[in-house]
Amino acid sequence: MKKTPGVLLAVIVLGLFVAISRRPDTFRVERTAHIQAPAELVFTLVNDFRYWEQWSPWWKLEPTQQVSLTGAAWGVGAVYEWRGRRTGSGRMEIVESRPYEYVRIRLDFLEPMRATNTTEYVLTPAPGGVALTWVMAGENTFAGKALQLFSSMDEVMGRDFERGLADIKLVAESLRGAARPSVGDAGFRGDSDSRDAALEVVVTRQHPNHE
Repeated sequence: MKKTPGVLLAVIVLGLFVAISRRPDTFRVERTAHIQAPAELVFTLVNDFRYWEQWSPWWKLEPTQQVSLTGAAWGVGAVYEWRGRRTGSGRMEIVESRPYEYVRIRLDFLEPMRATNTTEYVLTPAPGGVALTWVMAGENTFAGKALQLFSSMDEVMGRDFERGLADIKLVAESLRGAARPSVGDAGFRGDSDSRDAALEVVVTRQHPNHE
């Protein structure tokens, strides 16, 4: 008996549903770079959102996105919110910070799909500098599992991590001979207003004094 188009379609849909549901319930993407620069310099680049424009692969993807920095000036309580046509929208908040060792961020994607993940930056001593490990982990939503049928999360996000780490390495190593910054020092590339104007990025800052 010949199968009707409706039956064939149902079989295909069921097959896709089964394939998607069998994808892992969680994901983890991890990359490491060895950086010939002081730990305090590398730490500041990730612990203070004001410096992310210098190395974030997503800022470079869409430098005209709208960014709002609120909460603490740096470290725990610092909040970074973004909205763009290519990068969607979302929110990051630093929830744990140990000077020169570790930064943990809660990452909430709002558009084009909702998801909550954890991002970590781990610094470990290495000859001549530090090894910086960038990790993102979270639960796989059904939509996320569906996308992974066509491309690997590790492959797609891993490329972004590699680009970001390469730029952190470039910035940190170019500054290693300069005076070492303290946590929250904002003196790498001039005042923030001039940087924002040059990049045509709308940035709103509401930084109270950090204790």
